[in-house]
Amino acid sequence: MPKAFHWVAGLPLLGACQTPETPEVPPRLVPLLETTVPRYRPLLNRQDTLESFWAPDSLYADSLFQLSNAHRSQVLLRVRFVPASVAAQAQLDTLRFRRPDLRLEEYEQPGYHWDFFAAASSEPKVTETADRTPLRLSVTYSWRLALLEHRRWPAGNSYERNSYLMDYPFGPVAIARVSDSVVYVRVYPLLPDRPRPDTLYTYFQNGERRKRIPVVADQLDTTRQALLRLSFRVLSHSVD
Repeated sequence: MPKAFHWVAGLPLLGACQTPETPEVPPRLVPLLETTVPRYRPLLNRQDTLESFWAPDSLYADSLFQLSNAHRSQVLLRVRFVPASVAAQAQLDTLRFRRPDLRLEEYEQPGYHWDFFAAASSEPKVTETADRTPLRLSVTYSWRLALLEHRRWPAGNSYERNSYLMDYPFGPVAIARVSDSVVYVRVYPLLPDRPRPDTLYTYFQNGERRKRIPVVADQLDTTRQALLRLSFRVLSHSVD
């Protein structure tokens, strides 16, 4: 039976903040999907419990200090697909959508911030035979969301209190913030297993060998967008 070997690419820890001097390019908004269709990688209706650990710098001064559950905060993060007809009826399509990355002046404000990373993370998988001969390379993509909680020091400057991270299989295009805990996101859906040019693949089987194998990869469908509602609630929060 063929088996799959996979490697997950490393992801950066922080999204790209847009500087105030950079003019914001209006996002490209195209028709919304009414339903999720089989040809796309499944859009998400899910919820995830995310955690973040934080402790004041004074505790880190002790070389024996270790983070524990007392320093853990948890949030329940939900994603819901919103059909185009529902968005129109509730006038959600008239919300002020903007690019999904954080601007510097927003990053420095206290509260919760939603920051989608601009670059996608790739996950290549090689399907092999039982004797580990490669058959096919497939590549899937995901985009990282950082839900950031910022607090303000007594001196007036802000700091990052918690960071909750999650990867999603869609391409974020624009975001409309309703409150700290609710945002609407317009995304490009992914078309899975789109053929790409074959690649010469290096593998090791009784020495180094090379073989040309077919490649398939995710591809953004930029002709349609899906509207997603993202929300969270705090389950537990560590003390200051």
